[in-house]
Amino acid sequence: MQVKGRNRRSEEFERILTAALRKAGLRIQRPAPVLDDDADLLIFEKDGTKYLLELKASSEGRSDRLIPLLSQAILQAQAYAQQRGGDNPIAVVAARHIPASVASQIQDFAKRYAPGVGVGVIDAEGLRSFIGFGLEALDAKPSRRQDSAVARARHRPDLFSDLNQWMLKVLIGQRLPETLIAVPRGPIRNASQLANLADVSIMSASRFVNQLSERGFLDRRDDFLQIARAEELLDLWISANRDAADEIPVRWIMKKGPDQLKLALRDYAAPRPLRGVSKKVPRCCLALFAAADALGYGFVHGVPAHIYLERLTHDALSRLGLAVDHSGRSPDVYVRNPANREAVFRAQVTRDEIPISDILQVWLDASTHPARGKEQAREIRQRVLKQFFGRQP
Repeated sequence: MQVKGRNRRSEEFERILTAALRKAGLRIQRPAPVLDDDADLLIFEKDGTKYLLELKASSEGRSDRLIPLLSQAILQAQAYAQQRGGDNPIAVVAARHIPASVASQIQDFAKRYAPGVGVGVIDAEGLRSFIGFGLEALDAKPSRRQDSAVARARHRPDLFSDLNQWMLKVLIGQRLPETLIAVPRGPIRNASQLANLADVSIMSASRFVNQLSERGFLDRRDDFLQIARAEELLDLWISANRDAADEIPVRWIMKKGPDQLKLALRDYAAPRPLRGVSKKVPRCCLALFAAADALGYGFVHGVPAHIYLERLTHDALSRLGLAVDHSGRSPDVYVRNPANREAVFRAQVTRDEIPISDILQVWLDASTHPARGKEQAREIRQRVLKQFFGRQP
């Protein structure tokens, strides 16, 4: 089992899976070291046949969260299995609680779009439901007990809640150029000053400062609040953002040229005269590789552009000239719907009247993106964030 890049939630679900496989008498092996460090892989043998299992864990047991994760797990399991020489691929998704109706939706999706891949659904309450390769023998019904570490985790304060990520950007952003991240600047000596600067409640700021202190991530050097053990904290931040956005493929209603997306975002963000009751439009900004390019740190080219949209509404898409496309064709743009909305949109920067994700958000998103994201994240780390890290790779 590989351990790099995993968060506590994934580790607990891997233990659940490992225990179930061993109880069934299956022999577990370690994956080959050439595989992707971000993979949560398990390899086991059954009746002389080898199987490669890719696990994805979500904080929520909703179908709109789990089905995109399952799609990613299926693609990765197929790629890794082929790389190893033809192991049978299995994709598993997990969450603290998954309703039976959601598990059924997930398996119906798998039967329709990935009939050659084994699929499993597990949760912290004992649910185990598998299809393919005779894995149904691992099935188990959920119990009422919720005493696992994953189930108890819901009661722990979330260090990387939406507002906490925004406040973390405020703290770290003091040492980054204003052209790369839009955070309020000023001395931060205590939680009260952080609350005032970040425009959050004193209670939220105090809770966040206490969480950082309790975990050893805060240094009160020279009477100012500063991040300590930054490299470890940033690695945890990456893990917490692995499933922080859903991606929806969209296409232009009418194509107009190579600069169409930037022009559409500029027009979308332009102030409009009030007409009667003003309806607040969802916030929107350039994201991921396109944002990195706009900020001057682009490294990956040839992939569809991404934007962040606060809420996926027909009106917002129409304003941008886009429409959701289910045809299976290559999308023109991916729309990302963020779970951490305040952290994403409060820190966005504007260049040439175009809203753009801040450099920290681009780095976080690239760090977990399968399409050459690691190269882009490494570029930003070496050129912008190296002051927060130790020895460079």
